Amino acid sequence: MTKPLPPGTDLSAMLHMHRAVAGWYVRREQPGWTAADEREMQAWLEADPRRRDIMDAMRQTVQLAGQLPEHRPETYGRRAAAVPAVPPAARQAARRPWFTPARRRSLAPVLAAGCMALAVAGWFRWDNTAGYQLALATGPGETRSVDLPDGSQIALNTGTSVQVRYYPRRREVAMAGGEAFFRVAADASRPFTIDSADSRVRVVGTAFNVRAAPQQLAVQVLEGKVEVQPRRSQPADPVLLLGAGTGVDIDPSTGRYASLRVAPEEVGRWRTGQIQFSRTSLQDIAQELGRYLGKTITIADPGLGSLTISGFLMTSSAEDFLQALPDVVPVRVDKTADGNWRIARR
Repeated sequence: MTKPLPPGTDLSAMLHMHRAVAGWYVRREQPGWTAADEREMQAWLEADPRRRDIMDAMRQTVQLAGQLPEHRPETYGRRAAAVPAVPPAARQAARRPWFTPARRRSLAPVLAAGCMALAVAGWFRWDNTAGYQLALATGPGETRSVDLPDGSQIALNTGTSVQVRYYPRRREVAMAGGEAFFRVAADASRPFTIDSADSRVRVVGTAFNVRAAPQQLAVQVLEGKVEVQPRRSQPADPVLLLGAGTGVDIDPSTGRYASLRVAPEEVGRWRTGQIQFSRTSLQDIAQELGRYLGKTITIADPGLGSLTISGFLMTSSAEDFLQALPDVVPVRVDKTADGNWRIARR
């Protein structure tokens, strides 16, 4: 059996190597094989230990095939008494090995191809079996930080859900919604990706913040570089490269995006328990407060949504901030019978 392929193995190169070994194996079984051919093949095998492993696996497969019992279709379905007596000479001929050198030579290409197919199937299974899995989620007003086995870290903001899977050659996070800050340990052989709806963020080692809402994906980079693919389903769409102090707002349904400049201290600032609003619309503030409260905040008059407010929100006191809004803008804040909130004109 061939040894497991190490992380970062080039599959196309391994397929080419299997074909080359199979070619040598088939040639060796054909008439006319010489001592010079044998020396040339042995030198080629010694040049890369993996070639020797593949050749040994093919030889073992052929040997096992030679041990298979003979199946004689012409006797299927007959009773023993119906089989005529066989003369001694014929019985002696029947004892001759079924897996003769001639048959072995004829089957060698098929067996070699089978060995290669088994090796590829084994590699595919190895490459797509997660060695590490973790499901994380936070409720309203809850935050959480987790250290991953490779040294990476994920901090989850309120109302966030992610699935983490580590494979031999890649690290993947599926983000159903919410907001998270990632500090990714560098590993060029295993890129780190975050998928949210149809968008993908890809990095090797960096620190950045991702906020996933139904109609918006916002990425802000603190350090390093990040690749952002607005729509994975559209390979022809541009791949955006973001550096430190930059970001992007994406509409995943259309692929439209707007570039952002962000101050480093604002990237993932929610981790400090404080959020700054600077001339932020009441509509956006209501949405943010609703996330931390786990409630729906409705603005009764559409005209109120455009009012702007500046200030600081302590994420642990979102309800206090909401109830203090009438001191800042001409509104009334009421709690509804179902436990949600309503903002109306005063």
